[in-house]
Parts: sequence; structure tokens; C-alpha cells
Amino acid sequence: MSRTTRSYDVFDTVVTRAFAHPRDLFVHLGERLGQRGLIRLPPLEFARLRWTTELAARQKTPGREVGLAEIYRELALRLHWDEATTAAAQDVELEVESRHLHAIPYLQPELARARAEAGRLLFLSDMYLPSAILRAWLTREGVVQPDDVLLVSGEARANKNSGKLFAIARQQTGGDYARWHHAGDHPVSDVAKPRELGLTATHRPEAWLTPRERQARGSEGEFAEVWRSLLAGAMRLARLQRQPADDREAVLWETGATVAGPLFTGFVRWVLAEAERRGLRRLYFLARDGQIFWRIARALQAGDEPRGVECIYLHASRLLFAGVAEAGSPAALRTLIAPGATYHSLHQSLVALGLDEAWAKAHLPARFQSQDRHANLPQPEREALADWLLAPAQRALIEPAIATRSTQARAYLDAAGLRAGEPVALVDAGWFGTIQRSLECILGGSSGPAPLTGFYLGLMPAGDRPLAGEAIGYTNQFAPLPLLREESHKVLIELMAQADHGQAEGFEQREGSWRVRWQDIGPVKLAEVGLFQDAVLAFTRQTLAVADVAIAPPDEYARAVIGIYRHLHDHPTAREVRVLGFLPHSDQYYEQRHAGLCAEMSLREIIAAIRDYRQRPPHWWIPGQATLGHAPVLLLFRWLKALWWKTTGRPD
Repeated sequence: MSRTTRSYDVFDTVVTRAFAHPRDLFVHLGERLGQRGLIRLPPLEFARLRWTTELAARQKTPGREVGLAEIYRELALRLHWDEATTAAAQDVELEVESRHLHAIPYLQPELARARAEAGRLLFLSDMYLPSAILRAWLTREGVVQPDDVLLVSGEARANKNSGKLFAIARQQTGGDYARWHHAGDHPVSDVAKPRELGLTATHRPEAWLTPRERQARGSEGEFAEVWRSLLAGAMRLARLQRQPADDREAVLWETGATVAGPLFTGFVRWVLAEAERRGLRRLYFLARDGQIFWRIARALQAGDEPRGVECIYLHASRLLFAGVAEAGSPAALRTLIAPGATYHSLHQSLVALGLDEAWAKAHLPARFQSQDRHANLPQPEREALADWLLAPAQRALIEPAIATRSTQARAYLDAAGLRAGEPVALVDAGWFGTIQRSLECILGGSSGPAPLTGFYLGLMPAGDRPLAGEAIGYTNQFAPLPLLREESHKVLIELMAQADHGQAEGFEQREGSWRVRWQDIGPVKLAEVGLFQDAVLAFTRQTLAVADVAIAPPDEYARAVIGIYRHLHDHPTAREVRVLGFLPHSDQYYEQRHAGLCAEMSLREIIAAIRDYRQRPPHWWIPGQATLGHAPVLLLFRWLKALWWKTTGRPD
């Protein structure tokens, strides 16, 4: 009995390009030819000429299958090239194709299994490139082995769409259509036609651009700008790095590779460039949101991007430095003790002031001693606690606790090299600059807070407690997000920037220095955090591979990647919401209670939530909730809310 025959399409099945669309490569080719003095045409004009010339060459050839040499003979006639110029230009196209061709990594195990079953693999491509050159590239990428067969239509003068390339492959290999399985991305030439011939076939469209990748390419026409095509191509290549085990893993990986990866990498590149421009020596990436930013920065610097700035990951939290900036303001201290948050416990109030269990047992009145320290404290009880703690007698007790925290924090920061007057800056996701304000107070002296610079992914409008230094928001500068009106933005971004460790809740002295003490990680799944960060870094590495090809205008790039994120927030799919909308989050100083951005809700529950904010999930993700059902009601509510904010003149 004959062995099974296994064949694969080549482009966008087992390999794909760094460019989002094959024709976008011609624009870059035009740039390269111009740089070498081989053409004087603008790149886009050359790209159109290269494409129309190929179509013309096909019209002159029986079966419309041509080789690259024939295309360049036709191109030479139109551009009046001599033989040497034609050969040089063709070599440039081959260089560009070679550099930007990549294997689809997760298919390698499948190819190995198929080869073990069939003995060798057949690769069939409707392509004008010479098979000898293409084979060398596929060998380099680990796709083709010595015994495998490669057939290209330009040499065979036959293509898959007609079925003739399959016939030639059968003649050369003795394959049996009845025991032949083919896989490829084209629904006709790789699926319908082989099935018509009697083969079995699998459609493999994984390399097709997703809606967000098409959005990144930014063009529905024949050609896209080089940087946009490479952005979309990097998103695709990062997405194709891994074959997820299930749908949940698929959502996390794809979101990391195609949404968080572009947004976070764009942000960190901007931060590094700004730091270099301002002459800063060190950047402190603040835990926990800053962990993935710091890892991106290290990857970028390993790839020869700005190295003159030292990048340090600083374990920090609002809780770790709380109370110091608020010590001189009874109103600010009251907000720490008795916030209007849905959930707040006695324990949270005390820890925010640096007061421990021993202090509580020694000093708290009986009415608070009887409270469950971790239970939700009703607002009247929070206010009563604030009245008692802020009374003159207790102020004398809490001020030393805050002073001790400040002393410990200053020693901790000094050990990390963070001191007043240094050319340094902080990096964080956002949103109020709370940690920056606290650090300015801790590092300051009798003359006042020490000004610091902070780079943030996004910032809320400045409140009534200004910073001593400067705070700069990436999204604020390039494409503002409605952070006040739709607080789901804050949480969704923080969920994408989760770290693989818990919150820093206090200091402890070890080996003669102050170090942070960790809070438990809570319900967060560390394996999922690691998976997501790997996906983000996969995108960063893909952009590094083509960093010298096209320099994107910083403002356009920022608007593009922020727009990709906005598409996720405003138009999520149901499968995305089922994962992202139910990841546990907490925005509290002491993370005792976790919630999701969405919930399983009936129409009655949704109407109740619209009428009373206390019935909603914290930071309710309305577009996400609408994807799960009852969209007309929810989207009308969202529209009316936006209209109300606009008519009342409130900032987003």
C-alpha cells in the first residue's frame, strides 16, 4: 500500500512576511531601489508600476504563470533599464523578500508529525520566485528538509487553482489522490480544488489579517505605508508565535500580541526617546503596572534602542507610600480613612496610615475593636473612624507612624538610587500621579516636596492637589481616553499590565536594608499573567526585527496603537469579554476585594444597575457588557451618558 501524501501551500500557510500584505513589500522595494540610485520614482509610484507590470507579464504568458525574471524583463522595458540595472534591481527584490520571510513557528511540530507519517512533504506554491531560491529560504526557516519536494507555479507553468500543479506533483512523486491530504490558506486553490480532485484538504487561514491587524495596516487600497504594514505584520507574526491550548488562552495571547503589545511598546519607545531627549539618566518603572513596561524597555535596549538611560524596576504601590503626602491635610487623610468606595474595610484604613494590628489592639475604641477588620465598613462607620483618628489626641499617635513610614521609605529609595535632585523619572500606567506625589513628599525636605518627572500611559485631569514636578501622559498627548467618563479604560489597561507578584504592603529590614513586604497575589492566575506578558514581548521582538526599515512618525504611530486599543474597548467580541471582562481586579489601596468588569446580568439587573451605580460591577465595562446581551439598552445608556458629560462641559 502506498504511503500517505501530505502537501502544504507555502505563503501564509507555513511562512508569512513581515509585511501585512504582499504588495506592501513593493513600496519598501521602491525605497531601497531609490536609495541605491536604480530608480527616480517615488516608492508608491514604483509599487504600482511593479504590480501592473506583473499583471501585464502574466497576460502575455499561457496559463498566466510567470517567473520573476520575466516580470523584470517587462519592467526593464518600461523603465529603460539595461541588463546590469535589471539584474541589480531583481537582486534587491530578492534581498527584501528574503529578509522579511518568516516561518510560522507553531506549525513546526505539525510539519514534523506530517513528515514522520508521509516520509516527506510536498510544498506547492502559486509563486513567481525561483524554486531554488525559495527552497533555500524555507530551509533557513526550518520548514523544508532535504527530501521534501517544492514546486512553484512560475516554473511549472501550472497552478493549484486549475488543479494542474497537483497533477504535476502526482506525476513526480507517484502520489495517490485518495491518500493525499493538502493544507493551505486559499479557500479555492487549497481547499475546493483539491477536494474536487479527490484529495482531503484543511483550510488554514490563521495567517489572514484579523480586523485589528487590518485596522493597523490602515488601508483598504492596494498599498499601505511601510511602517503601518510592518506594524500590522508584527502583530500577526507575534500572534502566530503560539498555538493556544484553548479559547481562553487564545484570547489572552491574541490580546497581548495585537493590542497590549503595540500599545505598550509604543508607550515605552516614547518614554525612552523622551528620557534621552531630556538628558535623564535613570527611569524607575513602578510596580506593578510598570513590570511589563520595564521588560519591554530591556528588550528594546537589547535591540540597540536608546541605551543611555538606565531602567530600574522599583517595587512600589500607593499603599507603600500612603499617608506621607496627606499628613498635612486633614481632608486628604479623611479620604484615605473614609473613601466613598463601594468596598473599604477597617484594616484598609489603618494600614493606609501605617498602623498595625498591635496599635489597633492598644488604641482602638471598643466599637471598632468588635468589627471584623476585613469586612466592608459602612460609610457612617468609616466617617466615625475618621472623626476619632483625626481628633487631636489620636493625631499625636498617628503622626509618628506616618513619620516612621516616611523614614523607612526614604532609606529604601536611597538604596535604589532615587534621591532628590537626580536626573531621573518615574514610569507607570497612571492615573492620578498618587505615587509620584507621595515620593515627592518623602524625598523633599523642609523647603517642600522634591519635584519629580513622571511618564504615564494615561492621566486623569489634574485635581486640587498639584504635583511639585511634571506628569506627562502618552494617551493625553496623542489620543486622549475618556478616563473619567469610562473608568473601564483604567481597569482594562491595568489588567493587561498585570505583574507576576503581589502588592507591596509595607517595609521590613533584611540584611541591613529596608525591603518591601509582599501581599498575597490574590485570585490572579500567574500562569495567565506570564502568558500575556510573553505575547506582549513577542510583539516587541517582532518590531525590533524591522526597526531599521521604516521610522514611524511618533504621533501617527501613537494614534494608531491607541486606536487599536480603543477598538478592543469599544468593540470587543463576546469571546474577548468572556475572558477579559471576568478577570479579577481591585483598585483599592489594600486589595481585599476583587471584581470583574462585567457580570452575568438579566435585563432587570441591568436596568437596576443603570439606575443605581451601587448595583454595577466596579468600573463597569459597558461595551463589554453589551456584547453579552441587552445591547440596545446598554448602548443607549452609554450614548446618553456621553451626551450628558458633553452638555455639562465635564472633562473626559
